[in-house]
Amino acid sequence: MIKYVIGLSLLLVSGCDWYHKNKCEWYLVPEPDDIDKVEPGWVSLCARNYEINRQRCLLKAKLNFAKQVHGKPFRYNSMEVKQGPYPKEVTSITVCKPD
Repeated sequence: MIKYVIGLSLLLVSGCDWYHKNKCEWYLVPEPDDIDKVEPGWVSLCARNYEINRQRCLLKAKLNFAKQVHGKPFRYNSMEVKQGPYPKEVTSITVCKPD
């Protein structure tokens, strides 16, 4: 019986979204401390979630893209990042309405 309860508990916990990656709470914001890590015409960024105080930095995007998405919420799992050296290029996000 104990094994059944522990197994069921682990199943329930593993299905949770602890980092809110599926919630419309993330924002791409400029990161001025990392501006020296990007080329001219690019913006250094952080993906930030102010609800749970989490972030992923060392990202970059072209200036026009960064202006278009600034202040618009998205789901972290919708963010597409080009593989390569840091800072990694954000190629797209899907804007959503806050939950």
